[in-house]
Amino acid sequence: MDFSQDYIQYIIIGVYFVFIVSKGIGHSKEINSQDDFLVAGRNIGWFFLLSTMSATVIGGGAAMGAVGKTYDWGLLMLFASTGWYLQFVFSGLFIAPRFRKLNLYTVAGFFGHRYDNRSRFLSLMLSLLFSVGVLGAQMVAFGKIITSMIPQIPYLWAVILGGSIVILYSTAGGLMAVIHTDVYQFIILFIGFLITLALCIPDLWAVRGDIHNVVPPEFFKFDGGKGIYFTISTFFAFLVGETFAPGYVTRFCVGKSIKETKWGVTGAGLFLTFTFPVILFFIALYARYYFPNIDPEHALTMTITKIHHPFVGGIVIAALMSAVMSSADSILNSSTAIIVKDIFEFHFKKKDTDKHNLRNARIFSVVVGALGIILALVLPNIIDLLLLTYTLWAPGILLPVVIGVLSEKKTGYQNNLIFITMLASVSGTIVLMLLNNELFRYPAIFGVLISLIVYFSGRLYFRSRQYITQRSV
Repeated sequence: MDFSQDYIQYIIIGVYFVFIVSKGIGHSKEINSQDDFLVAGRNIGWFFLLSTMSATVIGGGAAMGAVGKTYDWGLLMLFASTGWYLQFVFSGLFIAPRFRKLNLYTVAGFFGHRYDNRSRFLSLMLSLLFSVGVLGAQMVAFGKIITSMIPQIPYLWAVILGGSIVILYSTAGGLMAVIHTDVYQFIILFIGFLITLALCIPDLWAVRGDIHNVVPPEFFKFDGGKGIYFTISTFFAFLVGETFAPGYVTRFCVGKSIKETKWGVTGAGLFLTFTFPVILFFIALYARYYFPNIDPEHALTMTITKIHHPFVGGIVIAALMSAVMSSADSILNSSTAIIVKDIFEFHFKKKDTDKHNLRNARIFSVVVGALGIILALVLPNIIDLLLLTYTLWAPGILLPVVIGVLSEKKTGYQNNLIFITMLASVSGTIVLMLLNNELFRYPAIFGVLISLIVYFSGRLYFRSRQYITQRSV
């Protein structure tokens, strides 16, 4: 790539950054209260909700990591990754409307409303662990994308640049700015992937007779040559891994109405299920044919470098940065909500005027964002922390949320049972992780099974005791 091509890409990326920041800061005029900052005044329509949900899902991991896994697994990944998006169909139909109806802010807030302070505290700890891990991972992804596409920029400055931009517009305009910039980011991202796909297809069609001579046959098998157990367990790992994650739950709380919330979240799940895995499959197939022996994580960037004109390449680089920024700004906002609502106000009873509450929220936003940058610089292999947070999240959170939404009962034995279930499932998952057995490739799935066994066994136990007590009377 010569200097003129670099120059074109730098201009495009620079213009994109200026546009995003200006749009984000522009919405600061609409922020007059803490609710405006944390939940966008609960005034978001279904299309904007669909766009911000989709942009949040298609983060740095989904953009680069999913192409890499598809490069490695082939058709198996196309099937398994649909679980990633189908969870939003369930959430949109059953979970999000309840969160919106209750005017909640966070997962821990739901646990406090539905159960007791013990379960609320456990969910708070899991939420903080998840949020810190994801935020740091997104900052790492931002740095790696820039350094892989523009080697002249050091990793240090790539992380600082990306993180500072996210902090700037997120802190200025709150979730209102995040959602509006997410809409632009989602459109740019999706157009970028469509352009990439459109440029890949003619080349793939030209070599269609030779593809099977270069690409291994396992690439085109439903199970990727790894067996049905691996395939099904991987699907369920994607299905439960991010369910009810803090960044998504915040979106459950911002719709104009329950109806708008329901169709915005459900629509995001349906749209992504039927588009994104297929797009990534063909991009990965292109990389597998033209770059058969590379590190899978480089599949997307090498494909973009090979097929794109510098002008188009600049757009796609901006699209990849959009993917990371949309996830980073979402988790930054949800982390701020957790600290403000679940720690600062709940535990320290710190409530003040709207002006002071808004100021506090912005201060915490800057602090949390800076922490994410520091983590990305100190722990560039933070993906291990991210995997840990993903693994512990579903076992501790999934079943209690579903039970809390589908059941209206609030009793002492139910609160005890939920608390015991959370402790047992998280502890059991940690033990399975330490065993490092091939059977427990995805400990989160078995952690969810543990929670099911403990909860329903406990229900039978409590009911049998009630029956015996009633008979004795």
